[in-house]
Amino acid sequence: MSDFTVQLITGTSKDALPVKSEALRYLGYKKNIPDNITDKLISECTSELMSVITPRCCYAFTDVIFIDEGILDIGFGEVHSSSLYSHLQGCKKAVLFAATVGIGADRLIAKYKRLSPAKSVVADALSSSAIESFCDTAEGIITQNIEMHCSRFSAGYGDFSLEYQRQFISVLDVSRKIGVALSDSLLMTPTKSVTAVIGIGANNRTCGSKCALCNNATCLYRDRNEGNEGF
Repeated sequence: MSDFTVQLITGTSKDALPVKSEALRYLGYKKNIPDNITDKLISECTSELMSVITPRCCYAFTDVIFIDEGILDIGFGEVHSSSLYSHLQGCKKAVLFAATVGIGADRLIAKYKRLSPAKSVVADALSSSAIESFCDTAEGIITQNIEMHCSRFSAGYGDFSLEYQRQFISVLDVSRKIGVALSDSLLMTPTKSVTAVIGIGANNRTCGSKCALCNNATCLYRDRNEGNEGF
């Protein structure tokens, strides 16, 4: 296992501004236009969410070693994943990355579960969009002086098992650095948190559709743009 120099990014709410179109996708709107009530809920919940989130990220650079077909080392021992192996082709280094928008989002969602179920659902969707927005912001900061890099690739994409969340949490000291813990069932708290790998050295390769890489074909939030059921 490598020794890591873990660096921190402390963001503001503006760094995690939810994207309305993404929130609507999480809400299941597909190509439909939201009604005025939903628009009002989105506006109200966005304002409240921005007042309670505390975006933070920790990351570290690591070597990438390709051991055998579908097997590589990204700093914490062998990783068995053909998907990640393919995504990182051409990369000699990578960034291990963890980010969160903090416990405030979870508390807001929980509050509205008691007071207004509709607002709770909207707050949840906006919070999911907020963490992705902050990841985009943090990724941009990390790679701003790196000419060639891949997009982030998270545990759970393709055959990159969620079990590797444990190593991310451990080597980045995530619990102490940004306050994210991992349960025995591999769920992170705060729930609006992400771990990922960013490959360095490949020519701006993206992972394509994240939904296409996910094995959960029955997910309500699944983006089916590649087929006949586009959002």
